[in-house]
Amino acid sequence: MPFISRRKLELEKEIRERAREFREKSNLNDAIKCHYDLLNKLYLTNPLYFKTLFKANRFIVGSAILGIYYTRSSSTFKDVRRFCIANDLFSSNALDSFLLFLRVSHRLEVYRDEQDKRKLNYQPTEKALNETRRMINTMLHPYALLSENCRADLYHRQDDFIPHFFRNYGEITLNRLFIHDMVPGSGEFLSHDGGHMIMFNLFQESIKQGSLEVKYNLLKASFACCVSRSLIRRCLKAAADRELLTIIEDKNTVSLKPEFMTMVQDYFCIYLATVEHGLKGMG
Repeated sequence: MPFISRRKLELEKEIRERAREFREKSNLNDAIKCHYDLLNKLYLTNPLYFKTLFKANRFIVGSAILGIYYTRSSSTFKDVRRFCIANDLFSSNALDSFLLFLRVSHRLEVYRDEQDKRKLNYQPTEKALNETRRMINTMLHPYALLSENCRADLYHRQDDFIPHFFRNYGEITLNRLFIHDMVPGSGEFLSHDGGHMIMFNLFQESIKQGSLEVKYNLLKASFACCVSRSLIRRCLKAAADRELLTIIEDKNTVSLKPEFMTMVQDYFCIYLATVEHGLKGMG
């Protein structure tokens, strides 16, 4: 059984308590819609990158890369590899492929350590930092809807926003506090490319149609989530096996269980609470 630090237990308690406060807000679904709409616009600017990143393990590794970079004096791929292998996030080959993807797409720069030429240091590029900031922005406006203390404009003007954010947010990631572990059922979506978007797309369709019996157009959903219809089918099948929904193929309908709606709301609130932790001390 892996060692669980006292700080991890403290963090999890803080995040869950804050998430419960968000959960009680009457306009929670408005905040979820706000996040989905903003993220949908961001997705369309680079579908391949964002659908790749919004898969649970890759999202964690991306957060760890920035967390390590902003909390340690020198950041190396060895640090990232140690974290990923210890937490069973990637095989060695899969991790190499993901890191190569980030390098080739000009999101990570690599250089030899001045003191030890055997070490391969890295730093995020301006392109990566701009995309990261825009991704966080998809949660700032929903946060403003649910919190009287949030002024999104102050965060937008913060010059050292990303370093400050990941010095805080990195604490969550590097203490192995993973959202898909905290919210049962979310992993059925997050284990697939674009699963974050698919989950919220289905949720929004239910809200829009005013029913748990959702007429679900797979072609339309595939365009919105920038993934194939077959991937969406696999995602829905995994959720059906978890008894979060029922697929009625002859009617092109997905019958959602109340547990699905609750799971999405819980996931959003936990995610928002982690973002809020990243914002501590700013503004």
